[in-house]
Amino acid sequence: MKHVSMAGLSEMQRYWLITGSVGPRPIALVTSLSAKGHCNAAPFSAFNYMAEDPPLFAVAIVRYGEESHRVGEEKDTLVNIRQREEFVVNMVDESILDAAVKCGSDFPAHASELDSAGLTLAPSTSVAVPRVAESPISWECRLYRMIDLSQQRAIVFGEIVAMNFRDDLLDESRLRVNVDKFAPVGRLGGPNYCTTTTRRRIPVPTYFANSGKPRE
Repeated sequence: MKHVSMAGLSEMQRYWLITGSVGPRPIALVTSLSAKGHCNAAPFSAFNYMAEDPPLFAVAIVRYGEESHRVGEEKDTLVNIRQREEFVVNMVDESILDAAVKCGSDFPAHASELDSAGLTLAPSTSVAVPRVAESPISWECRLYRMIDLSQQRAIVFGEIVAMNFRDDLLDESRLRVNVDKFAPVGRLGGPNYCTTTTRRRIPVPTYFANSGKPRE
């Protein structure tokens, strides 16, 4: 084993080691509205669900780095969430991966990532922010809490107030997602992604055979 201490490493060196270690990471394609009503879309892979009561998730948003012509600026997603406190998380599957990645470019604030990527909008029900029509699952969200970790990064906790599912993905009788028909994409380190077509079903056993019941 090779030991690497985080002390003394640059921010980017830590980034590459951490993101290369944690994978696959789910991708949130977040839509948000500016104060003038412009709809922004941006993908984030520092993202996951946190709780059910209340239904919360967290997404970390960093400022533009040296790779951008907007170096040091807050990303439009964060600016919009601060102002409106509403947004939508659109899940990314294989069919929209290329388009979602294109939305991650450093577009000027007035430019439309969605138009450039060939994605379309559909109205949400519980929030003013529209969802991505091509996304298989979309969460309509309100800001629950925001933690500014530093001048560079903030963690946004969102509360899911409603969900939208592609027709074949929701088992309405059981209120379960038909996972065999959902093909989410995961991000690995760098510009590398993986699909989820190879699967194994492994229920967690209970410790005592005559007590408790494995989750199905």
